[in-house]
Amino acid sequence: MVKHIMIWKLQDKCFGPNLETIKENMKSRLEALIGQIPGVQSIEVHTDCLSSSNGDVAVEAIFENEEAFKAFKQHELRLETTKEVVVPFVDTTTHVVFEI
Repeated sequence: MVKHIMIWKLQDKCFGPNLETIKENMKSRLEALIGQIPGVQSIEVHTDCLSSSNGDVAVEAIFENEEAFKAFKQHELRLETTKEVVVPFVDTTTHVVFEI
């Protein structure tokens, strides 16, 4: 299995009255991809990061294997979801991928 961890730093414009809505949309839309894309074992989106964190949102995803991870990254549903609820709000991304 392969684990992918991403940490997103949100754009400054997000820190206002819509912050919780933005985070909840990320969480619900990304976690909804489970069962829709082959090879995805789990997706967990953490929106309650502590203030001592370097990021504002963390995502943990587990895939059957590296091929499933690569297919996920190119899958139309993932690309559409990312375009709608991630790209407009994320300033920087850090990630790691490793076998478990």
